[in-house]
Amino acid sequence: MNIKQDSWNQLSEMLEQMRKHGAGSLSTEQLESLGYLYRNVVSDLAFARSQGASERLILFLNDLAGRAHGALYASESARFSGVAAFLLNGFPALFRSTFKYTLVAAFLFFAGWAVAAYILYAIPDAWNALIPEPVREMMQHSPSAGSNPSRSIFIGRDPAELSGFIMTNNIKEGMKAFAGGVTFGIYSVWILLKNGIVIGAIITIVIRLTGGSLLLPLLLPHGIIELTAVFVCGGAGLMIGSAMIAPGNLRRTDSVRIASSQALRLFIGTLPLFVIAALIEGFVTPAAIPNIAKLAFAGLTAIGLVLYLGFAGRNTQTNNRDSTSI
Repeated sequence: MNIKQDSWNQLSEMLEQMRKHGAGSLSTEQLESLGYLYRNVVSDLAFARSQGASERLILFLNDLAGRAHGALYASESARFSGVAAFLLNGFPALFRSTFKYTLVAAFLFFAGWAVAAYILYAIPDAWNALIPEPVREMMQHSPSAGSNPSRSIFIGRDPAELSGFIMTNNIKEGMKAFAGGVTFGIYSVWILLKNGIVIGAIITIVIRLTGGSLLLPLLLPHGIIELTAVFVCGGAGLMIGSAMIAPGNLRRTDSVRIASSQALRLFIGTLPLFVIAALIEGFVTPAAIPNIAKLAFAGLTAIGLVLYLGFAGRNTQTNNRDSTSI
């Protein structure tokens, strides 16, 4: 009984601490033991009832179990509410307040695209040097390629294969662009430029061969959301790099800490965008529907994205102590 009493007292003290100071005041060890102690007191309550224990003990255990249950599920509800509030309000507000970094990231990407387009205009055979090996293999091994291997991007191949490569590439490059902030942003800049060159080279070749009639319905439905997420990731990396290079009136460590916190939240906010883009690619892109319908759907995704990032969370105050952070 003394051992049980110690366990009950420990749980009661933790619940009182949570009531006064919130769940954040508990240590990691306390948080890990909270569920264990709750399950124990529920078991003790059931045992006490089955053994005909005193009414006073049963009432005590019932009250303790009820308070623990409320605290646990209230904490889970609060966490869910915090995530939902961040995605619905905090992330769009943070996106707008840091938009200049996303804009620079987009500029770097399209600068790489422009470089690739210019090179391919001046030297058509340069596609072999600009396009990664997986796509080159798709070109070179197609039986329909003929004398122009770049035609096999669509001839004799499933166009979704190219789309899948671009999606996987963008997610990977987006993560690299974010993490590259720790190199004073240099690696982030390189990733954005390189990614722009690669995607720009692929799309330039296909547009030259097909006029874009096949490519745009294939890429735009999910590509608008996907590229936006990549730009936000790149902007997050540039934000960290900027804080390292020019901390302003803050100490460098404080500047980097604040920027890293905001950059991490930006990166987390892009994850649902990548998921949505993947779902669109899996269900809309390969669907047997007219290309005009796919382009119309792409237009709707663009409008939805503008409304979300441009207007959601207008009343949310965005600072480094944002209550919607996760």
